[in-house]
Amino acid sequence: MRFDVAVVGGGISGLAAAHHLHRAGLAVVLIEATSRLGGKVQTDHHDGFLIEAGPDSFVASKGSVLDLAGDLGLEKSVISSRPEYRGSHVWWRGRLHPLPGGLLLMVPYRLGPLFGSSLLSWRGKLRVLADLVIPRGEKTDESLESFVDRRLGREVLERIAEPLIAGIHAAEPATMSLLASFPRFLEMEREHRSLILAARAAASRPTTNGLSHFASFEGGMGQLTDALAGSIAGAEIRTGTTVTALQGGDDGYRLTLDNRTELKAEGVVLATPARTTAHLLSVIAPEAAVAVADIRQVATSTVTLAYRTEHIPPLPGSGFVVPSVEDRRIMGVSYLSQKWNGRVPDSRFVLLRAFVGGSNGQELARAEQDNVERAVRQELDALVGITADPVRSWVRSWDDGLHQYTLGHRARVLSAESALTKHPGLALAGAAFHGIGLNECLDSGRTAAESLLPALSGSAMRATLGRNSQGGRD
Repeated sequence: MRFDVAVVGGGISGLAAAHHLHRAGLAVVLIEATSRLGGKVQTDHHDGFLIEAGPDSFVASKGSVLDLAGDLGLEKSVISSRPEYRGSHVWWRGRLHPLPGGLLLMVPYRLGPLFGSSLLSWRGKLRVLADLVIPRGEKTDESLESFVDRRLGREVLERIAEPLIAGIHAAEPATMSLLASFPRFLEMEREHRSLILAARAAASRPTTNGLSHFASFEGGMGQLTDALAGSIAGAEIRTGTTVTALQGGDDGYRLTLDNRTELKAEGVVLATPARTTAHLLSVIAPEAAVAVADIRQVATSTVTLAYRTEHIPPLPGSGFVVPSVEDRRIMGVSYLSQKWNGRVPDSRFVLLRAFVGGSNGQELARAEQDNVERAVRQELDALVGITADPVRSWVRSWDDGLHQYTLGHRARVLSAESALTKHPGLALAGAAFHGIGLNECLDSGRTAAESLLPALSGSAMRATLGRNSQGGRD
């Protein structure tokens, strides 16, 4: 069978690419190895409990998720976090400390809350002020550890920056590329010299969407991927199907499937994890394959636990993170039912989710699910005094499911993309390259789709025009 474009990978990036290509009127086939579209962005409903397989929110200020939600008719389903429970904590030296207010991730734009915090020593607080006078750095990239230690000091690195960012990237500060992961902070230093002054300038700019920093959907994040999948209902969708080989030719690309059948396509979007992408590129673009294979992947697990409200102690805020120097087996805990409305059947229940992985948790993240749950419950007992048995539990493990942007990541991606200029009609998308957040993944899928349009041959475009003239696609 022949298609205009084959999209390999049915996660959020692949769905976004297929959505834009299908909307352009092209004949698209979407191929996904698992039985379900959406990748890690999945929501399950169990007797009134809403369980997220992956992310439970997105950054509202970046706009891409909100724009797509509007296109898909989901704008009224977007919700903010519950204001009465906003504010996170850090488990440090045997107790929970409120995370200081007035932070732009790890950078203070208000010094009052920082100086009133119990999380830092007075020496650590005074060290933060050095950011106001020390000069700009000279490196074009450096590790998270080097950057934060240089600008804000060791205590901010260990007690604020590392645990917050570990909850996103599960990365080690000493190896994490700031340029690839958080280029905004390097730009802040270049433009303002002081991170504190730059954060103040950013905080003074009004936001227009009226949402909290993190937002979600009434029916969970799976609402977005379900709507995306529905938007390509007229395309060819093959789940439970693996692409085992990719080859090129004068007339486009040939994809071999695990049932030994073949598909032909004028263009191909590879929206698969780095290791799979490298395998598929190994014959057609070996130089790109080598670069992509060097992108690191790590395992993560989540344990979601439902408790009766009277069986657990009061839990302040929306959750807590745990610095890696504490050498615990979890990276943090999110109080889902306090963070979002509609996550439990009623007020008799509380829903928590613990995160396992990072530099201290790879062995546990890959363990049997019963062992993961047991370890998490032991940690909850030790850290916040939850000794009761949960009424329900759900464990979700992602082996090599999270990409890490180590030093040199930008160069690796540039090398891969440069090598693919020799292969018009072939594009990469996904969390392996330009950002692991949902906004960035959507942007990646859209960009890949748009890059293919000029590369399509006249025959594909004529076929598209013919289809459109006969009723076409939406």
